Amino acid sequence: MKLQLLTVAAAALMAAPTLHAQATPAPAQSRHSQMGPRHGHHGMRMKELNLTADQHANVKAIHAKYKSQMKASAATFKPDRDAMKAARARGDSAGMRAARTKLQADMAPGRQVHDQELNEVRGVLTPAQQQKFDATRAKMKAQEGNGHGRMGKRAPKPAA
Repeated sequence: MKLQLLTVAAAALMAAPTLHAQATPAPAQSRHSQMGPRHGHHGMRMKELNLTADQHANVKAIHAKYKSQMKASAATFKPDRDAMKAARARGDSAGMRAARTKLQADMAPGRQVHDQELNEVRGVLTPAQQQKFDATRAKMKAQEGNGHGRMGKRAPKPAA
């Protein structure tokens, strides 16, 4: 009787992880995965603007026009980003600050190209769509400045 009880208990213990894996829901999608493959417009989905078929085709052409320039720009600052990550992993805050400063300087030309692309996209939009586009860009720029953006600095903590 004890042997049967031990066998059943062992089988239950071995099956528990499998049962748990089946019962555990899939993790929620991250904010970045929800944005889709093209979230370079400061997190704005172009779907939110309700583009017409012609507008969509024009925006796609604009993206294609700037794609190679953006890839080249990203390749120039990848070593800087890697250096910043390495400094962070080492706990080297001075090295991280220096790498971030270099990264920001190397990203400037790419940002100019990106701004050019966004201005061309904006030119395709109707006045109502432009308002929404501008509002979203302004909101995202404000978030970059308070530590919620990619390279933004954190807002200082209030004095206690």
